[in-house]
Amino acid sequence: MSGMNSLCLSLTIVLATAIQAEAAQEATPGPRWISADGRSELILEGLFQVNGAVVDEGRSPRANLGLQRMRPELAGRFADSLHFRVEPNFAAEGVELEEAWIGMEVRAKRALLMAGRMKVPFGLEEVRSRRHINFTRFSILNQFSPAEEHGLFLNGKNNSGRWEYGVSATDGVESGDSDASVNLAGRIMLHPRAQEPTSRWRNLQLGLAVTTGSLNADASDLSVQNAAGRDVIQMAGGVQLDGNRTRLGFEAAWFDGPWFVQAEHMLVEQGMRAGGGVEDVEFSGSYLEVARVLTGESKSFKGVTPDQSFDPATGSGRGAWILAARISELNSDQLLQSEGLAATGTYSSSIWNFSLGLNWVMNRHMVLRQALVRSVYSDDVFVDGEARSGESALMFGLQLHF
Repeated sequence: MSGMNSLCLSLTIVLATAIQAEAAQEATPGPRWISADGRSELILEGLFQVNGAVVDEGRSPRANLGLQRMRPELAGRFADSLHFRVEPNFAAEGVELEEAWIGMEVRAKRALLMAGRMKVPFGLEEVRSRRHINFTRFSILNQFSPAEEHGLFLNGKNNSGRWEYGVSATDGVESGDSDASVNLAGRIMLHPRAQEPTSRWRNLQLGLAVTTGSLNADASDLSVQNAAGRDVIQMAGGVQLDGNRTRLGFEAAWFDGPWFVQAEHMLVEQGMRAGGGVEDVEFSGSYLEVARVLTGESKSFKGVTPDQSFDPATGSGRGAWILAARISELNSDQLLQSEGLAATGTYSSSIWNFSLGLNWVMNRHMVLRQALVRSVYSDDVFVDGEARSGESALMFGLQLHF
């Protein structure tokens, strides 16, 4: 039997012996196939984003529209307790494997132990799904959060569901780290009213997270960016990340009906040097984000499902409209300037951001985001030879997900 015939026969057997559970599909965005005994399943999902921006003169490019993320996702469960997930991202600059891991349920199915590449348990923005964020870009704090790394991960919750936790041990290679140290991270979340289904505070969560490790990497091409993703503080040539790096994060979130609120505060300390001794450089910042569904639907971490879905083929249905606002502040250590770690004319001790967005959730699968973003600098920075105390941007993006 040829390889093609074998593949076709295998697919026929899988489809013939699998059942589609309608109730399960309601909770999972993408198509799924469940085995006849219900102990195994395959889930197909996807996240596709095209984003653009128009910024002030002097930036290059001033206007851009590009492919941000084309990410087909495949996940599965076998024999009830064995799991896997793979997320390749096909972006304009190349292909990146965002997540890829295998795992098993432990602690009487109250926790999942994973090995591979996935998000480090730190930062509410970073760990939540990108499908349902309110802006095309995260806050200015997110650039200091760890993203995906390789290692071991454990996520779980207690019997009552009031406590959630995540811990990881990773190699730090994704940060350009050249030493052999292990980076550790931990995150714990409290849902104080989780057992009170009628309370309007039942979806309140409070969290604390920490990371620790050491880093040895070139920093001369790194920068601190504003909320529009444009470089502000640029590191000087020859600067190295050298020494311990610790992060401490506090988070809070709440949603009820059409209202959604989340906030974070972060403290970062990183060893850096520019030819001399190592300096412990500190960064700190906070953001507050508030959103309301103007059309009245409920909003949560799982997004918004419009009461009247918009059908682009017929033009019928209004979809759902969301108004969102975010204010954030990032403070950078004076040592960046006094020790020559930042390039001349680029240092600002504080960067403030004000964002106002209006999003159209057309249906369960498509979202149009648009936002006005204003960044304000405590110290003038030079952009294309011109001193600036702030910058503005219009940001927009179209997203398809399932």
